Amino acid sequence: MADKCNALKRDTKTRILDAAEILFAENGFKNTSIYRLARKARVNQAAVNYHFGTKNALVEKVIERRLSMISQRRMENLRQIKTAAQRQGRRPEVHALLRAYIEPALTLTEMSPGERHFLVIVGRALAEPDEAIRNIFIRQFEPSFLLLAELMHSALPDLSESVLRWRLHFAIGSLAHVMRLCGSQWPVEELEPHAADTETVLKLLITFLTEGMTAPAAGKDPRLTA
Repeated sequence: MADKCNALKRDTKTRILDAAEILFAENGFKNTSIYRLARKARVNQAAVNYHFGTKNALVEKVIERRLSMISQRRMENLRQIKTAAQRQGRRPEVHALLRAYIEPALTLTEMSPGERHFLVIVGRALAEPDEAIRNIFIRQFEPSFLLLAELMHSALPDLSESVLRWRLHFAIGSLAHVMRLCGSQWPVEELEPHAADTETVLKLLITFLTEGMTAPAAGKDPRLTA
């Protein structure tokens, strides 16, 4: 009996999380009410409150469910690059670092519809000015982002800290835009017929970002020069 009850609880939580993923992707976080979410999940509102407490707690669980896997793969990829570079006595390669960080996120597009909804959620969270949502993502992203920044500094020692950080933020913004495109109903084929598969989009994005990350720093403000 206890096992059956636990299974029912897990099923209810999963239905709520799946429904939240769809509605957050379609309507955004603020425009998704607990009432509408409960109807979508075929549960009562009390069940949502019982399992998650608050809407922000639910948002955090939706994000954590998918992002923890991405973050783990990113950390593994980046650590492998760091170890190999140290063992061989060389600097990490910029394009390899970018691929290590970006690929785990974009390969979600080849999975189930739930993962595709999550791509839109990531794009929304990084683009919309909702500090609570952004802070949830920052907590999840921080360890892998800090490791990426550390390795990029090793790869590009002539760049100032300011320039490097700005370029990393530009890279994250580009990734968020691509994730939202790949997860939305607007097909990437409308941009370019031969750029729809994940590997091609990945290569295009990494090539673009590598050029930006490795470009010489220039400007009148000495804080923005190496």
